[in-house]
Amino acid sequence: MTLLAAVPALGAPPPDGASAEAQQAARTKAHEGLKLYGADRWQEAFDVFQEADRLFHAPTLVLYMARCQRKLGRLEAARDLYEQVLGEPLPEDPPTAFLEARKDAETELAGVRAALDAAAVKAPPRAEPAAPAGAEGGGSLVPAGVAFGLGAVGIGVGAVTGLMSLSQVSDIRSRCEGRRCPAELQGDADSAATLGHVSTVSFVVGAAAAAAGVVLLVVRPGGGSASEAAGAPPRAPRGVVWSAGVGLGRIELQGKF
Repeated sequence: MTLLAAVPALGAPPPDGASAEAQQAARTKAHEGLKLYGADRWQEAFDVFQEADRLFHAPTLVLYMARCQRKLGRLEAARDLYEQVLGEPLPEDPPTAFLEARKDAETELAGVRAALDAAAVKAPPRAEPAAPAGAEGGGSLVPAGVAFGLGAVGIGVGAVTGLMSLSQVSDIRSRCEGRRCPAELQGDADSAATLGHVSTVSFVVGAAAAAAGVVLLVVRPGGGSASEAAGAPPRAPRGVVWSAGVGLGRIELQGKF
């Protein structure tokens, strides 16, 4: 097979609607394309072969278009052109060059298909990494859930101990005459006072834990805020610092975002 094998095929009788002038113009273009192909100027050669094929169609021109695409690394385009050569019906008593073009296309198409299959094996599609369990919106909700749970426990303990303290105070008052109480009730009074302090502290701790849960819900550890998870534009990451101070009857909560 030589580069000039494509040119004699254009000497076949022109198809219906094609003029001798078009056939001659296509032959001239084919010579030009062969020179460019021999000089490794494959993109230019492809354009010229394509123009020649528009003037006067021939399987040999399509074969060289496929070869140009293969040289350029466009294997899928080359495959389609090779298949076009193989699928094209030939006229009665076809020129030898047409038969050789079909044979060459079959051989070269096998190599192109093998190269495409090898590329598909080497580069399997990449799967997106799954989000870690317990993470939502880029961060974990577990710390917020723990904080809300501690808040509920603290408030519950505060309510129970508060009721117990009020009950004891009511019992002590019922056994006193005005502001004068028997000395043996001193222990009950101390117990009621202790329960009152426990109730106050429990309420404060519960409120602090609930507030911390709100902070952890908005700013999730290991991820963005809830607004970012909803699709808001991301902000530059900053350190998150919060602290809570507990005392009788008071709560202090500070945060930096």
